[in-house]
Amino acid sequence: MLRLVRWRRPATAHRKRRRDMSKPSKLRDLRATLALPAAEPQRRTAAPRAAPQPPRNRSIRLTGVIDGLAVRAGRRFVVRIAGNLIELAVYGTVAVAIGLASAWYMMDYGSHLTVERDGPWQRWTIAGAVGADPYTKAHFARAGWLPLSTAAAHYFIANKDSTGEALYADCDYTLSGLAPAGRRWTLAAFDLQGRGLDPGAGKAVIASTTALFGPESSLSVRLAQSTAPGNWLGLTGAARMQLLLTVYGRTDKAVTAGGTAAAKRPLPSLIRVGCR
Repeated sequence: MLRLVRWRRPATAHRKRRRDMSKPSKLRDLRATLALPAAEPQRRTAAPRAAPQPPRNRSIRLTGVIDGLAVRAGRRFVVRIAGNLIELAVYGTVAVAIGLASAWYMMDYGSHLTVERDGPWQRWTIAGAVGADPYTKAHFARAGWLPLSTAAAHYFIANKDSTGEALYADCDYTLSGLAPAGRRWTLAAFDLQGRGLDPGAGKAVIASTTALFGPESSLSVRLAQSTAPGNWLGLTGAARMQLLLTVYGRTDKAVTAGGTAAAKRPLPSLIRVGCR
């Protein structure tokens, strides 16, 4: 009886070496033998670390804190000073504007403490007195007038007519009413700087000694550039003007603002007739 036996190929040295190289340990030994460089595993490169800073001195840190506080305090101080200067400038401007406006008004129109009014006329009550207030003195100084004491004369000034309109030299006006109470009076026209107006062909001054009166001491004066019958006060130019009525020997009781009803005598009215 025959027995079947499987034939095996004898292992050669080459096949044995190939089989041995498949093993990791043998592969490492082979690489070491051949001096082949071993493959190094890839590593993550970490970011370079900053060099450690030496510890700061406490005094240096304290100095920095103090410097920061000083800078902030300086800024606050500068802002505060600038704000105060701005407020001072605003308040100063407002105060100067109000002061100049009030001073101008007091010099031109006065107040109830220094001026008495009767229609278009106003009288500075203490003009020419030693104890006159500064506004009264400034009013007459700017006009260029040297007033007498109130014991000798009273000055009535009109720069508007009875309707409140400004007086102009190129307009015609009629002054009518009772003659002023006093021993003597004069009426003249001036510009706003206190210079007398050129009367032209008319009279420069109407006085009680030369005026024509009507019944019961009534008075009518024509103020115009053209010729007018009766009492004619001549005017020239076209600028603004003011009238000055000076009454000598007039007592305080005769002033419209005071005294009894029998002693009061209103001053003449001033009506505009027309303008050119």
